[in-house]
Amino acid sequence: MLRSLLWMALLLVSTATSAQTFTNPILPATAADPSIVRYNGYYYHAFSDGGRNIFVRKSTTLKGLGSAAAVLVWPEEPHWLGYEPAPAYSQETWAPELQLINGRWYIYYAASNGINANHRMFVLESTSLDPQAQGAYAFKGQLRPTTDKWAIDGAVIQKDDGSLYFVWSGWAVEDVEGKEQNLYIAAMSNPWTISGDRVMISAPTFDWEARGMALNEAPQPLRLGTQYALIFSASGSWTQEYTLGLLTNTDGNLLNPKSWVKTGPVFRKNANVYGVGHPTFVKSPDGTENWIVYHAKELASDGWGDRSVRAQEFYIASDGSLNLGVARSPSIAQPLPGGENGAPASPNPIDSHGWGGSFEGVGRSGSWTISSATAASGTTLGAGWANLFRGNANFESVAVSANVQWVATGTTSAYPKFGIYGTYKDANNHVAAFLDKKYMMFATFAVVDGVLKGWQNTALPSTFDWTRAHNIRIERNWSGTYKFFLDGALQQTRSIGNVLGQMGLVTEDTQANYTSVRMDSTQGWGDPAYDGWQNGKYEILSARDVVGWATGPGWKSLWRKTAPTTLAYTVESGIRLKAQGSTGYPKYGLYACYQDARNHMTVWLDPKYGVLASHAVSGGVDMGWQNVALGTFSFTSTHTVKIVRSGSSFTVYVDGVQKHARSAAFSSCQTGLVSEDAQAEYTNYRVY
Repeated sequence: MLRSLLWMALLLVSTATSAQTFTNPILPATAADPSIVRYNGYYYHAFSDGGRNIFVRKSTTLKGLGSAAAVLVWPEEPHWLGYEPAPAYSQETWAPELQLINGRWYIYYAASNGINANHRMFVLESTSLDPQAQGAYAFKGQLRPTTDKWAIDGAVIQKDDGSLYFVWSGWAVEDVEGKEQNLYIAAMSNPWTISGDRVMISAPTFDWEARGMALNEAPQPLRLGTQYALIFSASGSWTQEYTLGLLTNTDGNLLNPKSWVKTGPVFRKNANVYGVGHPTFVKSPDGTENWIVYHAKELASDGWGDRSVRAQEFYIASDGSLNLGVARSPSIAQPLPGGENGAPASPNPIDSHGWGGSFEGVGRSGSWTISSATAASGTTLGAGWANLFRGNANFESVAVSANVQWVATGTTSAYPKFGIYGTYKDANNHVAAFLDKKYMMFATFAVVDGVLKGWQNTALPSTFDWTRAHNIRIERNWSGTYKFFLDGALQQTRSIGNVLGQMGLVTEDTQANYTSVRMDSTQGWGDPAYDGWQNGKYEILSARDVVGWATGPGWKSLWRKTAPTTLAYTVESGIRLKAQGSTGYPKYGLYACYQDARNHMTVWLDPKYGVLASHAVSGGVDMGWQNVALGTFSFTSTHTVKIVRSGSSFTVYVDGVQKHARSAAFSSCQTGLVSEDAQAEYTNYRVY
């Protein structure tokens, strides 16, 4: 009898526990492109059948949407059936976006007349203040900017002042299917009318945005503290590489391309979740939690038929820091959203400054005093590692750094030390660098997939000053190569393996202060300060190493964000041609100086004509090209190109030999990389 009662008690506990959890997916294959709004106690989910019909489901729970009845809301009567030609909005209905704006429901959707190249954005408006979003809708027409071209995946941003802006994915020109999709924005005079022309705010410029296809789509508005932001999808939607990026607006000027800063990927595939994309964001029933709902592929192979809709909690710190975590495996039981079926709110692993435990491994451990998003102090003495984590766990190539200062050493551990994690996934996957005062060492440690990669030590000089802060920097590229720096000097290079994870602080039996903590996914590369943006398919390997993969006409550029502080500096890089296209002037090189489109100077290697070429524009005046024959020269070998600037004079060296000199008047400017119809590898790029 007692045994029966015990089994019954265990069964009740197990049942209660499972009742408070769920597993993905919440909508089975072939569900995709979710748009969900929580309103008046219900979740409303808009979707299409890919043909002409748009439906809305409602449920009190996210998981319940999978079994909720689908109500047809458009078209009420397909009055165009049998008519030729088919109306522009009657077929290939894609990704309807449900939004509540100024007290009415709107559905924004892409449609065509059956020809993909004719896709445009259209809008429906609810005919009454139906709280269920499942009532009648009226067709309001096309959202038509002055430049009226292919458009899909539209949504509305409403600012605090009530102003409206439409964002969507489109083509730069017509008849380029399969070439490139960009993100555009335009002001609106009301929820169904665009006023003015479109402005491009993002193009697929990094390698992670261009796998399978150079593609930005599905911009989804998200508020990050006081800043407006967009989460967007990148790379081919049919591939396992479909991923999410982040655009953050820095000053509230939504129509200025320079006001949008890109980072990413911020959410991506992992060991058994593929092709994550096209998200929507909702609150939990109790209003305390943020949830991302997205689709993902079940198979690593290409295709759209295996996509299903998943959900998981994500986090926004009070300073606006976003952390989407890592895509959860369908086998992992997750707590229900807070308030759903009586479920309690889940503990937030992240504090107000974005610090906390890891998403897949240990939680925060030890004693820490946190001052800001970039500063903390470890105060734990005793054996064992004390850990504190932060940051996006999805960056592919990244640099992490911190100024670290020793405070005190305990007497418990045989190896007291303090440092940072370059990446931390869990106990079986992490990489760290330490300062060891007892043994006067700079030490690195790694474990990948449970396999110890061991310690490597670099002796510190006897004059090392422990009373001041020192900068530790760890750079990781996508191939799994790590570079470890101390006070700007390279200490070690290790081929460890590819570990995705957060950054972190770590101490053992040591008290230490950390300041200027940074995690930089672009490693100092990015846009020019005044106009334009990077516009090639660049793979950033480190702060000094980049591969440009773009071919085709037009200059492809990438700049160092920080400009030299004087008019006397040297730009130097190893450069090697990987491949060239078939246009008239394939070439690759460096920006000696870039202020803006009216003021810049470039130096090129031209494999087609066998020359070193330079070009300059000053004050809007084209100063022309100057060429120097290179003679016998292997473009597929690495050559060191060096440009020495002194005021208005620029002297160019190739492999240490002066080849060219010219003058052009510029003020302070950035440096960078540039190519046209040529794939090139840049190594050990530096400005000094």
